[in-house]
Amino acid sequence: MFVWNKKMYMDRKVRKKPARYKKLACRKKSLKQCFCITFPANGVNIMDIYSSKEPWFKYRAAAGIEIIGMASCREAALQLVAEMAQDIYKKYGDISPGLVREFFA
Repeated sequence: MFVWNKKMYMDRKVRKKPARYKKLACRKKSLKQCFCITFPANGVNIMDIYSSKEPWFKYRAAAGIEIIGMASCREAALQLVAEMAQDIYKKYGDISPGLVREFFA
């Protein structure tokens, strides 16, 4: 089950049709790429990026996963992560997994 964060960042394509991309991320067989940015699976990383086609992503989704960003391609996902990191750094003057969670709380 996915949890969609209310402050979720989206690239231009996703922002035009967010419901379509959310449905695409939840499907077992996706036709197009869709990348989701989540809180880290471990305490070391800042954020994780998953393709909606990755089987590991589907496994984690079954256990419950909160999506904090969504992009239509890998390059856009990397840009979103950079934008998110900048915004978190501007607000707190630092970046860590705890601050990322606090920013999206």
